[in-house]
Parts: sequence; C-alpha cells; structure tokens
Amino acid sequence: MVLIVNQQQRLWLPLRCIHRQLTELLDCSGYGGWDLGVHFVDNQRIQQLNHQYRMKDRPTDILSFPFHDANSSPESFRRQALLTEDGRNLGDIFLATPYILDHCRINNERLADHLPVLFTHGLCHLMGYDHELDEDYLAMSKREKEILQKYHHKGKVVPF
Repeated sequence: MVLIVNQQQRLWLPLRCIHRQLTELLDCSGYGGWDLGVHFVDNQRIQQLNHQYRMKDRPTDILSFPFHDANSSPESFRRQALLTEDGRNLGDIFLATPYILDHCRINNERLADHLPVLFTHGLCHLMGYDHELDEDYLAMSKREKEILQKYHHKGKVVPF
C-alpha cells in the first residue's frame, strides 16, 4: 500500500496521479505491492528532520527512512525484509515541496518530470543503496537508471 501524506500548503498536488506514479515505480523496481509512505512537507519540517537524523541544519529535497536495517546491502535487503513480520514495508520518504519547486525553477525543469527521479532516488535509499562512497554512488546511480528506464519504457508514465 502506498500512503501519501500532504503536510504542505504551498502547492496543490495531484495525489491520485502521484499514487499511480509511485505504484508504477515500485513495480519497476521489483517491489510492487510493498508498503511505502510518502510525505510532502515544507522546508522547515525537512530541515528539522535533516538536523535530527543527519546533523545537517539545513533544508534538503528528500529524506528516506528505511523500515529495515539501513546498513544491509541491497542484495540482502529483500531477504532480511521478508524474514520479519512486517516484511513488505519499505519505509518512508519525505519531500520538501518548496525546495523541490525552487530546484525546478532554477533548472527550468517541470515538477512532473523531476518527481519520478526523486521518488526513484528515495526508493533506492529505502532498498539499501547509498552514495557516500564513489563505488556506492555508481551502484545506486545504475539502479536508479534501470528503474527509470523500465518506467519510461513501459509507456505508463503518469502525467500531471
């Protein structure tokens, strides 16, 4: 189940379209049917979370909080998750809408085009990928590209 929580008021969000988009991306990642929480928040809230959990006192675009051990490798993640009672829960993703809108404006990018990239990035973090080291960055980037290629190849890109 995909649960979307809109806690920001700056932008109207097409929640049904976003839900379909997230469902498609989960399918493309091999995690169709898994639970996922997606929270749209303001810059203040994301800054609080970033400070509390990453010791970085500034806003960011996205934060991911995996339900399962964040230190497990992507290869062992699925095995570990399926062994627990609440196994099919990926975790939660928080997105700062104002921060993302500023990024889109600065880069002349549409929100509808940028969100799947952010969702995929967050999903990869929930699956155990990170980008702290160069080799980890390359592995995560490769996985993100695979998921997005499947998503676009299926022709089921959900427009806003």
